[in-house]
Amino acid sequence: MATISKPKTLRFKTTFFISFFLCVFSAFGQRTLSGKTIDQFLESAIGITIFDKDTIKIGQSDLNGYFKIKLPKETDKLIFAGVGYEWATISVPKECENLEIILFLASTYDFMSPRKVDRLRKKEFEKLTELHSQAFQKGIFKTEKPCVIRKFELDFPNLDEIRRQDKLRKKQIKTKFNELKIGDIIKVPYNVIQRHNGTDITTLNPYSYTYDGENFDCIIKGVITKKNKRKGGYNLVYRVIDYPDCNYDNMVINEPYYPSQKLKIGETIKFNMKYSKVLKNK
Repeated sequence: MATISKPKTLRFKTTFFISFFLCVFSAFGQRTLSGKTIDQFLESAIGITIFDKDTIKIGQSDLNGYFKIKLPKETDKLIFAGVGYEWATISVPKECENLEIILFLASTYDFMSPRKVDRLRKKEFEKLTELHSQAFQKGIFKTEKPCVIRKFELDFPNLDEIRRQDKLRKKQIKTKFNELKIGDIIKVPYNVIQRHNGTDITTLNPYSYTYDGENFDCIIKGVITKKNKRKGGYNLVYRVIDYPDCNYDNMVINEPYYPSQKLKIGETIKFNMKYSKVLKNK
């Protein structure tokens, strides 16, 4: 009997010590944080989901806005998200154990530019320190100043780059327009929509100047007969001389701000480079 029970005892002790060391290692590998979430009106923000930097859920605030989470020691960023609230991304310093977070209710900004929206949001964000102090004075928060680090985040972080690219494109269009002369041959790409209105008409819509692709449904070759900058546009009139890629019946060109024009050799087409794409004649 002794020879049978001894291995079981050894196995039990081995399992116990392995479990003990794993628990100790796990405890040392993470830290426990607690805190409270409120809104800018100092009311409890309930049901706020807490994510780590990889957007994995690690906790949620209760009906009073309180929460308690375990965070791996190597993780120092958290995301607080809730329905009807703006998301908040924070950095948690090593000495910070009590997280007191103010969330802004998501607002609707009608008929405003993205830049103005972010300007208004930043104005509210700059009130965070004052709001935190008010919450402390009313006994809602335990500390007068937040221990977390939080930076203002733009709703439209790529807006400036988009505007820069659009400004560059418009400059390129202006340069190309100025370089074109009456008598020059151009190629204009079109998108084909067949019989979309229940008739046998094939509609050709010009590609936007923002389109960067190289696959076009139809390319019309023409010679410039007129050009002007009226009504804020880069207007061209070209006479159709060829369209070998457009093998469709009853084709009509639909240009923005111009009446539909039937496509045939010798037809003059009005065209605005401000909105539509023009290819170099190779």
